[in-house]
Amino acid sequence: MTEGRPSVVQQARMRSAGDSHVPEATAGPSGSSLVRATARCPVMRPGRNLLFLALLLIGMSFLAFLSAVMLWVLGALVILISVLAWRDALQAAAALKQLRVTRTLPGIVGRDLTFFDTLRIENPGPTAVVGELRDVLPAACLPRWATFPFRIASSGARGTPQGPVKPPAEPGQETSWLQFMLPCRIPIRGRHRFGPLWVRVAGPLQLLEVQQSLECFDDVKVMPETFVSREELQKDTGAQLLLLDKTLRSRQMGAGTEFVSLFPYRLGDDPRRIDWRATARHRTPIVRRYQVERHRDVMILVDSGRLMGSQTDRGSKLDCAVDASLNLARVALHGGDRCGIGVFDSELRGYLPPIAGPRSLSRLVDCVYDLQTNWRETDFAAMYSEMQRRQSKRSLLVILSDLGDAETSRLHCAALARLSQRHLVLFAALRTPLLRRVIHRQPETLVEGARQAVALGLLRDRDRALHALRHGGIHVVDVEPQQLTLPLINQFIELRRRNLL
Repeated sequence: MTEGRPSVVQQARMRSAGDSHVPEATAGPSGSSLVRATARCPVMRPGRNLLFLALLLIGMSFLAFLSAVMLWVLGALVILISVLAWRDALQAAAALKQLRVTRTLPGIVGRDLTFFDTLRIENPGPTAVVGELRDVLPAACLPRWATFPFRIASSGARGTPQGPVKPPAEPGQETSWLQFMLPCRIPIRGRHRFGPLWVRVAGPLQLLEVQQSLECFDDVKVMPETFVSREELQKDTGAQLLLLDKTLRSRQMGAGTEFVSLFPYRLGDDPRRIDWRATARHRTPIVRRYQVERHRDVMILVDSGRLMGSQTDRGSKLDCAVDASLNLARVALHGGDRCGIGVFDSELRGYLPPIAGPRSLSRLVDCVYDLQTNWRETDFAAMYSEMQRRQSKRSLLVILSDLGDAETSRLHCAALARLSQRHLVLFAALRTPLLRRVIHRQPETLVEGARQAVALGLLRDRDRALHALRHGGIHVVDVEPQQLTLPLINQFIELRRRNLL
């Protein structure tokens, strides 16, 4: 399932070889935009019938050694075929010029979720057209390329669908058209470009074919799948997602210190919150109502270092971290808090200070939706010292990362302990599924036994480091990467409910 901005439609019309045009935006249907693209110079290539005739002439050329008359016959055939081929090329070029091709793509899709690349080809001309349409897909797209043979009747008639085609549903169209719907998947987050389009048209005698490239490009933003689709989050976690109810619960009355209003006393209210002046004025018990403070700063820090490049059942650990961070940012902003985001590895790669309002979510998304690891070693000390300088106000810092060997973990824990003296720290530790698989596998060789011993040592050092963090007053969420989103949001809501910030 895909959500986001309306579809972007790009329309390219075939033009003659000598024309040059600047791409021109035109008005389109509601919720879409039409972009007229530039067509490159047509290129001719031999058709299958011309190749067959060429082979036939080569075979007949041996007869010229037997009779001089055959030489004149072959020359006449070559001239005749040349004239027919030239006429065939002119008709194919005219048919190519009259075609119109339109592409429709969703603006935003989920990572590794299916969406459709829809190509519509129209023939408003008076002659039928036979040819082939090819779309150049992004390098990360599955499938890698797509070719669609077509046969479109003249204006006022229906086309003949070939391949994955949706034919016209309404009879009596003014122009014949076909619609090709190609299911696509892109397993890598980021911005991916579709295009150009290639159209090849054969002449009536199929002696020559004319093909042309259309500079018809369209970009698709590939977002984390559960951030784009709430249903995908429920399916992946196997649990009910009640973010709206939980967000409202995080602002429950009576748990905070931010005054809301005065209410008549009801059974169960805290007598210590009775407002005696209001009680005397109204001659009935009146209590003060409070709520958990809003407009607090929440800073989400995503590690893009070497450890976050490990693969899971649903992409890399970094994919899962970006997905969970954007869902958490959505909950925080809708709950009235200010939310910022930072990216770090050996240095602080990006930083967006806390901003408020649900409309600010798009700025956070643009910062991290295409984030990729560069396989550097993570330096927590440098990032934490930078955060101490940039974020002087006490905030909730949500760190999505993992811990490695004993020496590195010791340095990270020391830096986290210093950071927790000013801020409330929530550390989300993403496990490495490969280590779990190694220790549960029965070793059959000496190498596998050594590999299992190393994995056990790494997991032991990691558990000790997480225990030290908990002992130091840092809140820890230790889960599998693909299960991170819901536990992280629940822990965030619990901290806000307890008003620890």
